[in-house]
Amino acid sequence: MSRRRAWSLALAGVLLAAAALGIVRWRLSGPSKLALLRILPPAADLYALADLESLQRNPAVRRLLSDPTEIPAELSFEEDYRRFVEGSGFRYQDGLRQLAVAKVGSNWVGTARIAVDRARILQYLEDESSEKTEVQGQTVFVFGQVRPLRLALPERDLAIFTIGEDNTLITKSLQQHSEGSGDSAASELAQAGDLTRFSQGAALWIVVRTERLLNQSVTEQEAGPFRIGGPLLRGSQTLYLTVQSRLTQLEFQVENRCVDEASAERFARMAQSLLVLLRAVPLEEPDAVQGKLAALLRDIAVQRVEESVLLQWQWDAETLRVLE
Repeated sequence: MSRRRAWSLALAGVLLAAAALGIVRWRLSGPSKLALLRILPPAADLYALADLESLQRNPAVRRLLSDPTEIPAELSFEEDYRRFVEGSGFRYQDGLRQLAVAKVGSNWVGTARIAVDRARILQYLEDESSEKTEVQGQTVFVFGQVRPLRLALPERDLAIFTIGEDNTLITKSLQQHSEGSGDSAASELAQAGDLTRFSQGAALWIVVRTERLLNQSVTEQEAGPFRIGGPLLRGSQTLYLTVQSRLTQLEFQVENRCVDEASAERFARMAQSLLVLLRAVPLEEPDAVQGKLAALLRDIAVQRVEESVLLQWQWDAETLRVLE
């Protein structure tokens, strides 16, 4: 290879790297929902980003997210929610624009872009909160005792909250918001290359650190007729879920990034076997869990790409009626 060609290739590599870095920085700045990740802590077990406006472009999703109308009397949720709407003027279908959350151990940290009557909701928080504290120059409203909700409104359209026993998380999040320096979910995801799997048009994006979760829990979790636990997920590093919301359909992609190609091949075969079982379930019982799963997952395509397994499928209006 000539020296001129070598220099040309090196220059091209530098330009590509600079372009990639510029794209990442652009995504994490300005109005992008990815900018919310700069407020969340690093080293979480799970990250999720939701664009509620995009999700509700699909009429079926809009109906699913509508106000509850049929709630068992013993749960009293409907009455509590009605009082909340009347007192604060906040309805999540219209007021909650974008949401980012992280699971840190048994605690949750979140931040959201909201559209609210600020004076009205602040008065509601003043009246209803069980406690108030000052953190980083911001008022933090506290609700509950066992797993308290801590909530602050540092900007006109921004909310930061935590759920759980760890009272340091709200301090760290407010500090990260005000200073914008140090490690964050955004920097971790960028360094790990996870942002390359994010699409700006995604209505929902979830990253699950399966290795961390498996190290924390030895019990199996139930998902319909299946049990999900350590033996089943061993070899999985990270799960990514992306949802695109269209006017007439929802488009899903799940990527399971594994430790090696052998693990990915095992997951691909396992997913295909589970789909064979689901497709054998009769659809004549729409109220049965198995029947709904079969209807929702019957068109999944499974593909192994090196150390990852991709699952892709779509739900049209007819399929979404199964959820109603």
